[in-house]
Amino acid sequence: MLVRLEIRDFAVISNIVFEPGKGLNVISGETGAGKSLIVDAIGLILGAKASRNLIRTGSPSAFAEAVFDCADISDGEFSRILEDNGIEEDEGMLILSRTVYDSGKSVARVNGTSVTNGILREISSRLVDIHGQHDTQAIFDEGTHVKMLDRFAGDKLVDLHREYVNSLQAFKDLVVRIKEISSSPDYLDRRREYLEFAVGEIEAASFKDGEEEELHDTKKKLSSNEVLFESLTNAQNCLSSEDSYQSPMQSLNLASRELQKAAQSDESLKEIAERAKALSLDLDALASDIDKVLAERNYDEGLKERVERRIGLLYELKAKYGATIADINKFAADSKAELDAIEKNKDILQELKKQRSVKEKELLKIAEELSSERKVFAKKLEKAITKELSDLEMPGAVFEVSFVRREKAKFFSASGIDDLSFRFSANPGQEARPLSAIVSGGEASRIMLAVKNVLSRVDLIPTLIFDEIDTGVSGKASLAIANKLKAISTDHQVLCVTHTAQIAAASDRGFVLTKNVAGGNTETKCTVLDAGAKIGEVSRLLSGSDSDSSLRLADDLIKSFC
Repeated sequence: MLVRLEIRDFAVISNIVFEPGKGLNVISGETGAGKSLIVDAIGLILGAKASRNLIRTGSPSAFAEAVFDCADISDGEFSRILEDNGIEEDEGMLILSRTVYDSGKSVARVNGTSVTNGILREISSRLVDIHGQHDTQAIFDEGTHVKMLDRFAGDKLVDLHREYVNSLQAFKDLVVRIKEISSSPDYLDRRREYLEFAVGEIEAASFKDGEEEELHDTKKKLSSNEVLFESLTNAQNCLSSEDSYQSPMQSLNLASRELQKAAQSDESLKEIAERAKALSLDLDALASDIDKVLAERNYDEGLKERVERRIGLLYELKAKYGATIADINKFAADSKAELDAIEKNKDILQELKKQRSVKEKELLKIAEELSSERKVFAKKLEKAITKELSDLEMPGAVFEVSFVRREKAKFFSASGIDDLSFRFSANPGQEARPLSAIVSGGEASRIMLAVKNVLSRVDLIPTLIFDEIDTGVSGKASLAIANKLKAISTDHQVLCVTHTAQIAAASDRGFVLTKNVAGGNTETKCTVLDAGAKIGEVSRLLSGSDSDSSLRLADDLIKSFC
């Protein structure tokens, strides 16, 4: 969850530190105080587009930093993303920051490591989900509805859709080839030349399954042996250099012989002569042992270069013919079969049309299965969201997922063979209509909250942020939204920007933003509300005053959530 947010030189904010806790954290304040700037700053940290307009007047840059406690995250994919980008958690903590400069450029970091904006978004998407006015508009876009349904369904539909997309691409490839042959008389000649070149290149390389792993293992061992070989060779050269100057071993042998002669004339030199002789023998043995190790290692200085060239060749072939050695060799086999068909003067066009027919049947089978599975999960989604809407003071509302089979001419789309859309009716007896037909801002906000709440239970994202989710609602609807946010906060950390007393009263931790103007500069301050200040803020939101009656009403409202 988010444990600390620091914002500096961001619009009207000079420097504030925001420290939310578990449960429901509510941010309130007067209009123009900068409540939504906190959400904007978090959005920037999560990878939103940077703009120099965010920088406080007179400052060279704007800065936002968020500290997340990730100790309880068990998402294996999240750990893989961090590992792939060389990012280590610091005792379960992750620090994401973004600096925007007056040049318009920005720098993003995760635990001090510079990352691209894409990586920042990939990491942060597992930590926080922001629901604001943009999201309310997004649910009106029917192009997003099939993605929402698949997200709700989980891995089963994701895998099935991936299989459909792969099959669709294979079908499209056949269609393109048929079109090329039909429209180009010399296509087969060009195709033959290409296939012959590809087969020749692949067969000349002659890669075997498993060889890529062996090459990388060999390269790794050779890199290690290279250092070892260099050290041993240097040691050997030091002991037995064949240069014009004498090596240490030659010098010691000569000294030993001279000392032996001297000892014959002077008995007192016998001990020194014996020590020299022992050192000479040890040095001979040491040089012999080094020679033996070098002989056993049999280091091939050219092998590393040959291995690197072969790895480079493999990468070239992978870029052209397939992601693995097996794919490359299969490409060669398929190419030889096609060449054989061309050489035997088979009707290639007719053969490809047969293949297209087979592939179309396979594609249709997968598409029908995808459609069928989606309809199963659509019923579950309808039930879940309708219940959420009932909890949000819309007991007669109906939420439906509509499936319309596409026209034959446009049958296979990237998402499937159905046009899928969400439909809604606010009252019993009324026909469900597209979400885009909704004109009430209050209805749109509650539908968005219902959809997001259902999806958040599936995603298990730790922190959910709602920016003015209460727009266009009041009274019982506001109370219903407050209760819903309170319920969500039992499983998630929730941050909510609000102008509604009911939501402020429901908070586990309240914050108020105030704006002051001094010396011609505007300054925003963030204050944590204690029990008394919380009553005063709820009273302000209720009636705009701090009269005794308003304060009592505020106190009663707060107690109703305890």
